[in-house]
Amino acid sequence: MVTYVGRFHPPGRAILYHCKGTILHHHKGRVISDYWHSAKIMAGILARRVLTGPHSVQVSIVDACNYRCVMCWEHSSEIEGRGADDLARDYHATKKNKATVMDYGVYESFVRSLRKTGTRDISFAGIGEPLLHKRIVDAVVLAKALDMQVWITTNGSLLTPDLMKELTRAGLDDINISLNAGAAGEYGLVHANQDNSRFNQIMENLVWLREYKRRQAVGFPRVTLSHVISNLNSHRAVEMMECAVRIGAIAVSYRPVDTCAQTSRFSLGTEERETLSRTLPAAAGLGNKNGISSNVDTFFQLLALRDAGNIPSPCFAGWLYPFVLANGDVTYCCISREVLGNLAERSFESIWFDPRRRELDKTAIRIHKTQKPVSKSRCRGCELTLSNQRIYNRLWPLWGRAGGTARPASNYQG
Repeated sequence: MVTYVGRFHPPGRAILYHCKGTILHHHKGRVISDYWHSAKIMAGILARRVLTGPHSVQVSIVDACNYRCVMCWEHSSEIEGRGADDLARDYHATKKNKATVMDYGVYESFVRSLRKTGTRDISFAGIGEPLLHKRIVDAVVLAKALDMQVWITTNGSLLTPDLMKELTRAGLDDINISLNAGAAGEYGLVHANQDNSRFNQIMENLVWLREYKRRQAVGFPRVTLSHVISNLNSHRAVEMMECAVRIGAIAVSYRPVDTCAQTSRFSLGTEERETLSRTLPAAAGLGNKNGISSNVDTFFQLLALRDAGNIPSPCFAGWLYPFVLANGDVTYCCISREVLGNLAERSFESIWFDPRRRELDKTAIRIHKTQKPVSKSRCRGCELTLSNQRIYNRLWPLWGRAGGTARPASNYQG
């Protein structure tokens, strides 16, 4: 399992901080064109039209996984069969193409079409382990040749020194490691089919990467450690940040577990939350001393959002973050299985600019009023709700004039 749980945008990357007039990029020469692309996205949101390509795309280049993380909605050891709910199971049962590894020819056509829309960010993250793809290095090389920023979310088990050398030479910008542990002791509890010793192996390889980058005098790929916090590992918040210090990470993500019926026993209870209220600020303080960013504030905001159970703002995913599965299906967003088209049949441009998407966008843009989720999507408790709230707050002076609506009251403003 790599994402949703795994569908993480590291704190150092712009999830639309361009709404504040801030652009975070590695290459100064790209600022003007990227700002223009961002401005067109915002104009499209205000006009309720798609005017340009998405901010970024997540590609599940492999849907299979070598891990059985207990909290995963796709591959958990707690789930019999594939998928934690009817949405996931129905999708896998009815999809026309059953492939779990993306054909490289399909990927190549896709990424070239994607680049034509103006998009310059692509992440290999999804419902499987991207490093299982035999041509993952080639996939990174091609995206970089098209002047894109590229990051990979991985459980890290296959990230050997040889592969890290290849990915560094390929120009990979960021690696997000789904570590989910601060020490070896609970690693096997969280990752049910793994031995605790795997934790030490991953850490040793990441220390090797830190030293390799130092010897090569390069700053990339940057490393983020990601942790889904459950009652199995909630006592390790500070140790998780200590791991980041040890390997030279730039960021740590703490995300509260999002459970389903089969995994509810891993939920955060009152005791765990009280512990986290003390240890997460301490972890953030340690990170600040070492130049490592974290998302402690949004951790508690997301907990409050899920406790409340409502959807406090419009959803802008239809303009920002489409999701691509290994069989070529393009879905509305990373928590949706509403298929917009298939890359083996149509170009990404054709799918993205198809006017038939407008009905889905209309639902998403009014979701805070209707509380009606987008078709075949898990909207309640979505991690992107917080960034949607920030975007809405900053666009509201124009939004109110364009739509004649008042800004809704919310306790989740970031």
